[in-house]
This record gives sequence, structure tokens and C-alpha cells, in this order.
Amino acid sequence: MNFEDLEPLRCLSMKGLICFQSAMKAVAVEQTAPLGNTHMLRAIQQQSPEILDGLDLSGAGIDLAPIPSDWPQTDSSGGETVAFDSQPSPDFVRAMQAAYGVAKKFRLKQISPIHIVCGIVETDPELGPRLALAGATSERLESLCRLEGRTDTSRIPLTQTGIAYDLHRLVVGRKFILGGVELEFEKGPAGHSDGDVLSHAICDALLGAGGLGDIGTHFPDTDAKWKGASSLVFLEQARKLLDSRGCRITHIDAVVITERPKLTPHFAGMRVVLARALGIDASQINLKAKTNEGVDAIGRGEAIAAHAVATIES
Repeated sequence: MNFEDLEPLRCLSMKGLICFQSAMKAVAVEQTAPLGNTHMLRAIQQQSPEILDGLDLSGAGIDLAPIPSDWPQTDSSGGETVAFDSQPSPDFVRAMQAAYGVAKKFRLKQISPIHIVCGIVETDPELGPRLALAGATSERLESLCRLEGRTDTSRIPLTQTGIAYDLHRLVVGRKFILGGVELEFEKGPAGHSDGDVLSHAICDALLGAGGLGDIGTHFPDTDAKWKGASSLVFLEQARKLLDSRGCRITHIDAVVITERPKLTPHFAGMRVVLARALGIDASQINLKAKTNEGVDAIGRGEAIAAHAVATIES
């Protein structure tokens, strides 16, 4: 296999590319082809020393000599330019392929020096055990990979989805609050808070998408604190919880099921109110209305329900 055929090399980050070029320099200067994992480790030690810092390399029998700073212009006879062997060693190929897998595991598009070290530890029958002996444990390497993931702009977002359903009885004497907007109607949703079935469903879907439990866990109806509370507060709190986990809301799709009142004329205003509470644009929220065709409690006008799907990225 030639270098141009090795797919992972096309995915090197800037730091990874600098290390690769430095390793190639060592091979050319020292005429020690083919390029192997020791060359890469020497380059990483020189270009990204923080990755190997703290490892007992000498105690593990690993000697990483500095790489010469200048390219040679002629060979030892003083005549021809030193040639570089275009064939990588099999160990190097396996390590780079493994490094590519490590980068993908952490949802990164680019291979950084820490991923290359992981690939060497994983695949090199000689250097792998020695690096582990020197202190390159799986816990240490994973920690460094996670740190790289937080700073690498090539990170592939993780998309997560949550789904939720909520239903409230409609009773006389309650305000009809839906999507943070009060509508004129002879009944309103019963509930510990304001009974906003749409906001509740959206909140529950967001919590589900973030793996954060459900609305009853965070805002229990046994807590007097939430009695009569605006459900927009629940949405604001859900947004803060997602923010603390590095998640952002990308889209919400919801459907409200009720016989009356007509909801579609009010959806534009609801989207604005909901978007403000969630810190997103109204265009990221889609609302729909359905009837239950006269069937069951909803069809008899005794209840209102909502389904919601929330999509987030982290």
C-alpha cells in the first residue's frame, strides 16, 4: 500500500499532518524507511509533547530520539537528493486505520496525534505493550481523546430525539392556556400548574432527548412550588438543563388533539412565545392541530392532548 492509498492520511488534523511530515523527515534524513510507528511517536513527542508527557518511556524501553530540524539536500555521496520510500510499514498502516476508528468513536472527522497514539497502543505488537507499561492506560488515553473532542471544531454533532405525550381533563373554571398563550374558551385544562398540555409535551420530549428523565421528576405535582406556575418556566428550566450538557435544540414538532377551540389561527403567536422560552427561533417549532373525530374523552370535549417530538444536538 502506498501513502496515497491510505485513506486515514486524508483525514489528518493540522497537528496530525505536522506530525506526519515530521516523521517523514526523520525517515528521509536517517534513511530508515519504511515509515513506522516509532517515527510517528518521535514526531508526536516533538510536535505535541503534552500527549506523551508524564509517561515513563525510557523505563518501558522506548527511545524517542529528536528528529533533525533540516532536510538533507544530498545523499552521503554528495550527489543525488535523498529519496523517500513511498511504502509505509504494515504496522503504521494498521495503527492509522485504528486511529481513524478512534476518531470516529469520538465523532470527529479528523485524526489528531492522540488518536494515532491510541492506534499504536491498540495494534502495534511491540510498541503497544510498552506504551501501556509506560503509563498509556486506556483511562488516560480516553481522557485525552475527550479533551481533544471538546476543542476539535471538526466534531460530528450527536443527534438525539425525544418523544412525549400529555393529556389533561378540560373543566369549567380554568383558564385555557396552550403554548403559553391564553385563549377564550368556556373550559380550561385541569392541572397542578397552568395545565398547558402543549408546553408539557414539549418539555417532556426535550428532557427525553437529553436523557434527563421526565417532567414529573423535575416538576412534581406534589411540590407546592409549581402550583399554578406557568409551564413556560418548565421549558426555560429544560433549556438550561440541556445547555449544561452542551446540547442545543434544533427542532420541535408537536400536534395538539382537541375538538374545540380552533387552534390553527393561534399557532403563530404560540410559536413565538415557546421559542422565546426555549431560546430558539420560531422557525424551529412546528405546530399542528387534530380532532379526535368525536371519539373518546377528547372527542366528547372532556380532554385535550398533545404529542411532541424534540430533536437536539450535542
